[in-house]
Amino acid sequence: MKTTNEAVAPAPVMGPDGQGYFHGKLGAVLGAEFAQSAEWKQFTDSWNNLHQDGYMADGGTYRERRYSEFSYDTADGSMALLAHVPYSQTMEVNYLNGGIERHFEPFEAHVAESPVLRSVFEWCAGSLTEIVGEAAWKIQTFQNRILARGEEDGQPTPEGMHRDGVDFVLTLLIERESIDGGVSAVYDAQTRECLKEVALAEPGEFLFADDERLLHSVTPLTPAVTDGHGHRDVLIAMFTRTER
Repeated sequence: MKTTNEAVAPAPVMGPDGQGYFHGKLGAVLGAEFAQSAEWKQFTDSWNNLHQDGYMADGGTYRERRYSEFSYDTADGSMALLAHVPYSQTMEVNYLNGGIERHFEPFEAHVAESPVLRSVFEWCAGSLTEIVGEAAWKIQTFQNRILARGEEDGQPTPEGMHRDGVDFVLTLLIERESIDGGVSAVYDAQTRECLKEVALAEPGEFLFADDERLLHSVTPLTPAVTDGHGHRDVLIAMFTRTER
């Protein structure tokens, strides 16, 4: 696994022709051994200890998650777990589940302190330096598991095509197990033109997008086998520039 002293490749300036997104794999930017390490396995195993999201206005029981906030400053590479707070979005940003405080269980301590999480944040923040220069970031972070069951489709984005009301959003695939669907897409926020569609399939595969310029969505999940069960695990990290 890369350490903070090792150089890693930054993201191109948000994708082809600067369209505002970058699709890639952690192995390509953090080293091929990254997703093979013991730290990665411990990190990803923690998705088996999430809690059902009880705030789904559509009545769905298909989402499990934990939520924590972090700070990261590219000036000195400092990272900190912030005080635990509820998550909220405006109704303008999220018509389905916005307008209320949503209280989720925080990340387990070993996850919040994971070298995997630090490496991911470090690479993201370093890549954003190419765009905005050195900055301090608040990083609102979800561990999400979307369940696919015969009796209920899983909805990674039940609010449909949307933005999250932040500056940049990382969607990092942890595991994709026994499902069909789950195709991620990004769109120009002005024209609604689809710029990229991809079913994140390999652990460590990601989309990193400019949330001010783009909208995003993910198609529903269904079990790959009739009467079967599956899931899609992702890390969502939402970056907002803050004052030092």
